[in-house]
Amino acid sequence: MASATTVLAMPGHGVAPCKSNANNNYYSFKLPSPATRIDGTAFFQRRIMNWRCRSSSSTASRGAMAAAVVRRDNKDDDEEEWMAYLAPEKLEVLAHLEPWAEAHVLPLLRPAEAAWQPSDLLPDPAALGDDGFHAACRELRARAAGVPDAHLVCLVGNMITEEALPTYQSVPNRFEGVRDLTGADGTAWARWIRGWSAEENRHGDVLSRYLFLSGRVDMRQVDRTVHRLIAAGMAMKAARSPYHGFIYVAFQERATAVSHSNTARLAGAHGDDVLARVCGAIVADEKRHEAAYTRIVGKLFEADPDAAVRALAYMMRRRITMPAALMTDGRDADLYAHYAAAAQQAGVYTASDYRAILEHMIRQWGVEELAAGLSGEGRRARDYVCGLPRKIRRMEEKAHDRAAAQARKKPTPVPFSWIFDRPISVVLP
Repeated sequence: MASATTVLAMPGHGVAPCKSNANNNYYSFKLPSPATRIDGTAFFQRRIMNWRCRSSSSTASRGAMAAAVVRRDNKDDDEEEWMAYLAPEKLEVLAHLEPWAEAHVLPLLRPAEAAWQPSDLLPDPAALGDDGFHAACRELRARAAGVPDAHLVCLVGNMITEEALPTYQSVPNRFEGVRDLTGADGTAWARWIRGWSAEENRHGDVLSRYLFLSGRVDMRQVDRTVHRLIAAGMAMKAARSPYHGFIYVAFQERATAVSHSNTARLAGAHGDDVLARVCGAIVADEKRHEAAYTRIVGKLFEADPDAAVRALAYMMRRRITMPAALMTDGRDADLYAHYAAAAQQAGVYTASDYRAILEHMIRQWGVEELAAGLSGEGRRARDYVCGLPRKIRRMEEKAHDRAAAQARKKPTPVPFSWIFDRPISVVLP
C-alpha cells in the first residue's frame, strides 16, 4: 500500500490542535493515496491544515469530517489485512486442496435424479388432475390458515432471502483461487459452486410456490421485494478472500438450517404438515452444504492454522452480516430490522442461535486446541474467538434482565406489506 501523509485527530473531539504532539494518544488517519490525489500532496496538506485551524464555530461539522477520514483509514487497514490472503502462497493452498475437494466435497451434492424437487412436495395439477389439485389446494390453504402472522412474516423473509440466489452464486465466484472463470470450468471448485447453486435454487422455488398456494400473502409485493433485493446485492467483508469467504458461507449455511428447522417445528405445532415437510427438506440440504463448507474451512485450519484463525477473528469482529440485510419493500425503511425483530420474537432465529453457531464452529475447527504454527497475532486471534461466546452469553443475560424491565413496555405494531399491511406486534430495541 502506498505511503500517505499522516494527520492526527482526537478521538471523539473534533480535530487535534494545529501543532501535533507525538506523545499524545491520538488516532491517526491518512490522506488519499497518490493515485487518487487530484491537486497534489502539498495542496492537500495546506487544505487540511487550514481546515484544522479554523474557528470553532462549526465544531460539529469538523468532527464529522474528521470521523469520515478516520473511517477511511480504518477501511484501508481492513483491506490491507485481508488483501494479504490473495498472496500467491495463500492461493496455492487452495490449488493443492482441489483433489481433496473432488473426493470429499463434491460427493455431498445430489444429482437431479436423486434430489427432491418442488413438485414432489406441493400439489401437482398434472399428477392430481383438476379435482384432485383443487382439493389438495383447499387442504393446503386450510392448514396454512393456522400459521400465525408472525411466523408467516418470518417465512416470507426466509423465502425472499433464498430467492436472491443470483447474488449468492456470485459470492464464491469472487473468491480468488476457486472461482469459476468461464462459467463452465471443470475444476472441483467450479463444479461445486454450480452444483451448490442448483440445489439452493429449489429452496426459493418451493417456498414461493407454497406461499402462492396458501393465499395468505401479497405475492406482488413479495415479488417486488425479491426484485429489489437482487438489485441491491449484499455487502460482505473481505469479499475476494477464500479464507474469509468460506468461513462466512459455513456460518450462513448453519444459520439457514437453524432458521428453517425452527420454522418447520413451529409449522408442525400449528398443524401445517405441508410447510413442516417443505422446511424439513430444505434443512436437509442446508446441513449437507454446511458440512461441505465446514470441511473446507477445517482443511484450511490444518494447512494454514495461523491464517485461518486470523480470518475467523476478522469475520467475527465485524459480525456475520445476514445476506438479506439490504432487503426493502419500497415502503418500510427499516424492513430488515423489523423482520429480524419478528424472527427473534417468534423464535425462528435469535441471538442465542448466533452464539450457539459460533460455539459449534469453534469445536468443529478445534480453535481452542490451536497452538503449533501460530504467530503472536494468531494466538491473540484464537483467544479473542474463544472468548467471544462468553461475551455474547453475558450480553444475553443482560438482555434477559432488561427484558424483565421491558415487560411493561408495549410492543409496537408494525405493518408488513407482505401480508397486506396486517400489523405484527414486536418489541423494538
